[in-house]
Amino acid sequence: MVSAVITGSGSYIPPFVQTNQDFAQHEFFTAEGLPLPVDPTEVVSKFKKITGIEERRYTTDDLNASNIGYEAAKLAIEDSSVDPETLDQIIVAHNFGNVLKDTVQTAAVPSLASQLKHLLGIRNPNCIAYDILFGCPGWLQGLIQADAFFKAGMAKKALIIGTETLSRVIDMYDRDSMIFSDGAGAVVLEKKDGDINSPGILSYTAQTHSVDEFDYINMGISNYPHSNPRIL
Repeated sequence: MVSAVITGSGSYIPPFVQTNQDFAQHEFFTAEGLPLPVDPTEVVSKFKKITGIEERRYTTDDLNASNIGYEAAKLAIEDSSVDPETLDQIIVAHNFGNVLKDTVQTAAVPSLASQLKHLLGIRNPNCIAYDILFGCPGWLQGLIQADAFFKAGMAKKALIIGTETLSRVIDMYDRDSMIFSDGAGAVVLEKKDGDINSPGILSYTAQTHSVDEFDYINMGISNYPHSNPRIL
């Protein structure tokens, strides 16, 4: 029996707290560019009742997704006590790559996984680093892929990282922006043969909904009609 077992974990939690009350000072607009006909305090109150979210974290201006992913990865490696040169894979789940503060440009080349491998100082060319863009469950999909490689006999150790700086891409005039935040998490996953005390991943499933749901999150313009002077 082949088991995929988490042997180390790490995370990066940003320092800046954005509370719901901070959003109560915002002016929200609809997708049609019209002011939302509801007081912002009421919007925030309903949001809390629906989601249970009271606050979220944003990272510092000088850090990006690869930086905070590195912090989480470093802690995961330390926690597992593995030699990073023995890692077979580095899988990084994200959606927007590195986004510089106050810009609309995203950078995903070189891949974030390659950047993290470089930051970690891993020289072994047989350690394969790659990114996956899989929406919100991207990190879980990375876990599923690593487990599949283990079962295929193609890998024994993987570093799986989820990292994002969504505060750089959200539209502050859209009430849905209250859902998103910044952060990173990482685990070291190892193949364990015949260990009945470490059952690992018991089962999994994945789906892609691309009919009505495919455009729920997109790279559209701001809800605020005057945010882009080139659009009349």
